[in-house]
Amino acid sequence: MRIITVNKVCGSGLKSVALAAQAIQAGQAQSIVAGGMENMSLAPYLLDAKARSGYRLGDGQVYDVILRDGLMCATHGYHMGITAENVAKEYGITREMQDELALHSQRKAAAAIESGAFTAEIVPVNVVTRKKTFVFSQDEFPKADSTAEALGALRPAFDKAGTVTAGNASRY
Repeated sequence: MRIITVNKVCGSGLKSVALAAQAIQAGQAQSIVAGGMENMSLAPYLLDAKARSGYRLGDGQVYDVILRDGLMCATHGYHMGITAENVAKEYGITREMQDELALHSQRKAAAAIESGAFTAEIVPVNVVTRKKTFVFSQDEFPKADSTAEALGALRPAFDKAGTVTAGNASRY
């Protein structure tokens, strides 16, 4: 059995499935289990390299892995939201087009959840906190009550003159 880990941030799951398909097509395997997950809420904070040998005197630096390994482009040094802005400009994707797609996607996802289309795909998880225990069995998104007006009222998230908002970006 061969096991690999793929880190392409948000694209990791899709890349693992693509690699699995390629291996099957190349005759390297007959079947492969592939998938991905993301858990940004548990991303650690890291210390700088000086911490390994110990600090003699003075402050150290703490780095947020979400920014370092997830949301910042390693080659260009800007946030992935700016990449979305750049792609929108390059391909003429307007704010209205983005909001329309986001709303359409929300409505389709809400209808699919309502119909039970994902019931067999979502594994209920028991969550235990200090105050209560509950079963988490449904995706937190989509927002079934999203409206075109609400999406249109959101400010750009990454560039003051941009088109990408919290309403038409990563969660939509």
